Amino acid sequence: MTQPLLLNIASWLPRSCANGPGTRMVIWVQGCPFRCLGCQNPDYLQFKLNQVVTVEEMWQKFQALPDLAGISISGGEPFAQALALADLARRVQSVGKTVVCWTGYELKQIKLSNIPGSQELLNHIDLLVDSLFIQQQISDQPLRGSSNQKLHFLSGRIVEADLMNIPRQEWILGSETLTYTGFPVEYKQLDQGGV
Repeated sequence: MTQPLLLNIASWLPRSCANGPGTRMVIWVQGCPFRCLGCQNPDYLQFKLNQVVTVEEMWQKFQALPDLAGISISGGEPFAQALALADLARRVQSVGKTVVCWTGYELKQIKLSNIPGSQELLNHIDLLVDSLFIQQQISDQPLRGSSNQKLHFLSGRIVEADLMNIPRQEWILGSETLTYTGFPVEYKQLDQGGV
């Protein structure tokens, strides 16, 4: 009997509109080898046990929400858990839904890497947003924190036109929680002159 694949989750949301086209489930994984200055999720960087779940458990949560457009995976660093995420992403695509994923790696690094499961995960991503977040290059481009990050439409199932009107930031009110998700906003200094 094979052992179930496990995910170490930092957080997740059943529904979000700021993390890809349509309403999507979002998973943030725990642990990241990068230390980008100004990281939006500093609590997710440390490699420590947080919420350990099986891929099957996350799949059941996803299936319970049939109206979702797909799943979005961030972190932490998703490719640090590529093997388990590849299985989840494969299942999501098997029911006609899409997968969006953010990574600090560049696409070419992933293609050349020997990270366990990296090629399988890449094969089941529809939109990959790659490269490290650079605080000095904060940008208002869709789904990117900084202008150096690139969108890779890997399957053709998500296209650039699908990214119109995605909110930059979102606040989600739960029965006992208030959750913020989204991307940094570039603040422009206002002219201090006359009105």
